[in-house]
Amino acid sequence: MLDVDVAIVGGGFGGSLLALVLRRAGLQVALIDRGRHPRFAIGESSTPIANLVLRDLCREYDLPRIAPLAKYGTWQATHPQLISGIKRGFSYFHHEAGQPFVADAEHSTELLVAASSSDQHSDTQWLRQDVDGFLFGEARAAGAICFEECDVGEIEASGVGHVFNVPMKHGHVENVPHEMHTRFVVDATGEGGFLAKQLRIENRTHELRTNSRAVFAHFADVTRWKRCMESRGLDTAEHPFDCDHAALHHAFDAGWMWQLRFNDETVSAGFVQDLNRGERPNFSASEEWDSWLYRYPSVGEQFANAKIVRPVGGLRSTGRLQRKLARAAGAWWAMLPNTAGFIDALHSSGIAHTLCGIERLARILIRSLGRDDLESRLREYERCVLGEVEMIDLLVSGCFAGLGDFRRFAAATMLYFAAATSYERARVASVGEFQPAFLLADDPAWLAVVRRMCVRLSEASVVGQFESELAEAIRPFNVVGLCNPALRNMYRHSALPECV
Repeated sequence: MLDVDVAIVGGGFGGSLLALVLRRAGLQVALIDRGRHPRFAIGESSTPIANLVLRDLCREYDLPRIAPLAKYGTWQATHPQLISGIKRGFSYFHHEAGQPFVADAEHSTELLVAASSSDQHSDTQWLRQDVDGFLFGEARAAGAICFEECDVGEIEASGVGHVFNVPMKHGHVENVPHEMHTRFVVDATGEGGFLAKQLRIENRTHELRTNSRAVFAHFADVTRWKRCMESRGLDTAEHPFDCDHAALHHAFDAGWMWQLRFNDETVSAGFVQDLNRGERPNFSASEEWDSWLYRYPSVGEQFANAKIVRPVGGLRSTGRLQRKLARAAGAWWAMLPNTAGFIDALHSSGIAHTLCGIERLARILIRSLGRDDLESRLREYERCVLGEVEMIDLLVSGCFAGLGDFRRFAAATMLYFAAATSYERARVASVGEFQPAFLLADDPAWLAVVRRMCVRLSEASVVGQFESELAEAIRPFNVVGLCNPALRNMYRHSALPECV
């Protein structure tokens, strides 16, 4: 019989990093994954928030091998074998159906927002299969008891204090116990929803405003967008950074596209359809992909020679991406944020939100496991996580409402950038262990602003009026000069000072 303090189900980067942190604090941890590394996962982008939280986790729990992942320069110097990409910020380009991309001196179809001030201090694109496998191995090396290709059966109380039986279904894998005892269970399975199924937790996805789906893969031989622009005589000299060194977005009337370029010159790319504007197409993933490229010819040119390199089965197509559960924690269990809820990749919030959850949950388990205050602290964790899911939904759905009208869309992104940059500075200024909720989700004044502006976004008939109202509404949270028409959508200076 195996006895542990915490059993973590799900061995992606979130579950693995939490296992590593808890081991560094002296807890006995089991990490259980139904798959085997390396395995395909969609590419993701870090952000300044993600880097801040990862840096702080590494300082708090003495993780010198993980700390270099918080900046592009140190990642490349220390772990070049882990494929990543440089991400200087966010770039957006507006397309009209059936027409080639056009740009003008006012950058009315472009928006670039810098997130870092240099390549060395840049954010990163994560090739998740490399990062996930690396962190799983680091958890094992730190003493976490790690199992791959294992399923977990129905968890039940053991009858001995606050201990639970975890049945293990291991198939052909050797040296796996049939059962373990644990004092606490963490669900890090994401959309797998392991505990939601076991505990029959109510699904509240219907409460979410965002309603989208995607078709995606990783590609080789994708022409750089900057090269596409310059080949058509479009000037990129005023771009504050290379637009391909970014989470690059193409914005359409019925959705958007992401492109994340890695150092091996492969690109994570996907089209996201806004299901509030139309039903899911009734054809194959390949046919859908080709239809997007045909409808937006400049993107089609970019992918004219592209070849799918990951995953092995080719393009993947999804149903609705969003999910939200009624609960995120209980007396003996908790979910990481990505398991309790997910919205959309539009603002690259996934890594940062997961890291914030790890930071918060680790402190609770390290200090309160087996103590009387555990349940009250878990209730606060749940409240915070579900509030953050609501905030992300508001920020993303506001941008979706602006699709097709780039001025309106660009204005809506300012809500996200105000939230992100204000959170970054509030976090740096915080005293002790108190940290604001992710994207200021626990700030009543900010929440009221976002709710009001999302309503006004769909009501205001004149976009100039909405822009003025938005600029005034976010003024107390506008710490980097957003909503400045003189900048003509080219924001060079939103990054925190590098000395922070």
